[in-house]
Amino acid sequence: MKSGILSFNKGLFLQHTRSVLWISVFFLLSQIVLLPLGMLVVLRDEWGVKAILDEKPENILLTISFAVQYITYMVFPVLAGIILTSYMTKKGSSDFVHSLPFKRSTLLTHVYAAGAISLAVPVLINTVILLVMRPFVHPITYTIGNIVEWAGLSMFIVLFMFIATVLIGLFIGPAILQGVMAYGIFVLPAALIVITVTNARYFIKGLAVEAYTAKIMEDGIFLVRAGSYETRPFGGTEWAVYIAVAAVTVAVSYYVYKVRPAEAGDETIVFPFFRWTFIFVLTFVAMMIGGMYFAVLLSGTIGWMIAGYVIGALAAYTLLQMIVQKSLRLIWPWKGFVFYTALVIVLIIPGTIFAKSYEQAIPDTNEIEKVYIGDSAEPFVNEFYMEEQKTLLKPNAGFMTGADSIEQVREVHTALMEEHNGSRLMDSYSVTIIYSLKDGSRMQRQYMVSPEVIADATGEIRKNPEFIKASSSLFALKNPNEITYLSIYNGATGSQMANVAEKATVDALRKALEQDMLMRESRMFSINYYASAGSLDLSIGKNRTQTNLYHDISLSDKQTIEAIREHVPNGELFASAEMVEEAYIVKAESPEEKQKLNDFIWSGEENPDLKEMPLEYEQVKSINEIRKLMNPDRLVEESERLLILKWKGNPGYTTITMVGLKE
Repeated sequence: MKSGILSFNKGLFLQHTRSVLWISVFFLLSQIVLLPLGMLVVLRDEWGVKAILDEKPENILLTISFAVQYITYMVFPVLAGIILTSYMTKKGSSDFVHSLPFKRSTLLTHVYAAGAISLAVPVLINTVILLVMRPFVHPITYTIGNIVEWAGLSMFIVLFMFIATVLIGLFIGPAILQGVMAYGIFVLPAALIVITVTNARYFIKGLAVEAYTAKIMEDGIFLVRAGSYETRPFGGTEWAVYIAVAAVTVAVSYYVYKVRPAEAGDETIVFPFFRWTFIFVLTFVAMMIGGMYFAVLLSGTIGWMIAGYVIGALAAYTLLQMIVQKSLRLIWPWKGFVFYTALVIVLIIPGTIFAKSYEQAIPDTNEIEKVYIGDSAEPFVNEFYMEEQKTLLKPNAGFMTGADSIEQVREVHTALMEEHNGSRLMDSYSVTIIYSLKDGSRMQRQYMVSPEVIADATGEIRKNPEFIKASSSLFALKNPNEITYLSIYNGATGSQMANVAEKATVDALRKALEQDMLMRESRMFSINYYASAGSLDLSIGKNRTQTNLYHDISLSDKQTIEAIREHVPNGELFASAEMVEEAYIVKAESPEEKQKLNDFIWSGEENPDLKEMPLEYEQVKSINEIRKLMNPDRLVEESERLLILKWKGNPGYTTITMVGLKE
């Protein structure tokens, strides 16, 4: 006699398989179109093939169409999971299935088996097609190992997404909400940390938000991390963690299904504990978003941020209760909101204690091995943002080891600790300090302060030769000979003067710029950014390592200006008196007067009338006198006497330069 509790049933398995057959077929077609056929399309474009091969990808199968394939990996497994668990969400279907002579574990095994096969078979068929195509797609070449890597990665992603969707289906009833939370479960934990840390920056001085959030967004969200596999393959530890998480997810799903109430088919969220967790977590997220809306977009005060928190929490709590209760005629459970409020207040207490110790922490000089201070979360990350590009940099580029430099950074840090922690990020300047300590750890802080505050705090360190080198990407290059060409832009006309690729000229201009940089203050954190005569745009590296380095040229950069005039076609017009339309000498005796002058000139008007300047001035009309005044030897960074130049050659708008004159 057969057992009343069957372990496997062919009919049930086939029923599940038929329900997702269309998903399997469309998934297979999408994979064939995107990779085998996509490869044949690429082969028809000779330049396209050359561009791909020049990049020398580790696995060309991932280079051709992985970004588009990844979208299908996100969609089809979730659809399969929703369909295969849909019987649980309808009372009639649920009662019928659960009346069959199967254990719940057996029912769930059939779901997993049908879904896994429907998603794995298309990948395996595509694998066979790629094996057959190998000899016929020259010059594109790939190994069996490349095929195995692509197939293994593809299969893992789709099965992981499917497993997660099934688990969510055991907790959530409506299909739409299940689909949303299938993605949300991957995003929400990291997003919760990111949004909390981002809000905390307004209450904790020096919180290194960008460093923390960038790392979390890149590595803490599976959907993002897996999408970047082509450029950053998983390491062994990551594979182990993801596989372990998948295994735990499957194990948890069996337990949850075992204890899931049979009558819960009509519930939005099955278990009361998770129902309140769902409400509280998303209410907290909305509360944080409400505060950020008032702080960032509306530049509100702390008071307005708190108002945003209250509005966001009330709105989200009400909406989520409507979703859970499946009704617009809401019975508002005020006790739940009171409990949520009390929970938030309790969490604020340890947060306040942490904030005090975090704000006051600063390492002793004898603990510091090296230090970085700059306007980006990591040295030169805005110019060398890809891993391949970072190979162009010297080891420890951007860091300083000198005792004087370390002490100056500590002094700047101490000054910033005393500044007001405002919420007006739009008007603030980002300053990051990183201490690399001798015990192997590191301490990172980030401050948002006004340009005037940071300029005043860094007055001494900007004159430090070690900081001048550490703050410039030009000095950070491992091999300056890898500069392939440079472009010269004339600030007078706002146009490009020339592209230079000749090695001797490139070296001459680079060395001249380096000499000028070492003879003046660092431009980092300076507010004297109106003395520009033009710029050099240096291109370095090839293919995936290629990047551009922009360097401003001041009117006082004597060596660079002379090198441009000597080596560049029409270079004699660069920063020349002949290009000046109007020249004025203005006396500004205080920072307030300088700011008043700045506001007038750069207030947003395209063609300000300099004769209406709010300070007393002397107009210089003699071209010979203008030429003498523009002599770099007579120009300085800081002065009460200012030379203001209006340049020719810009129809429709005015280019103006302002630089200090020696007394």
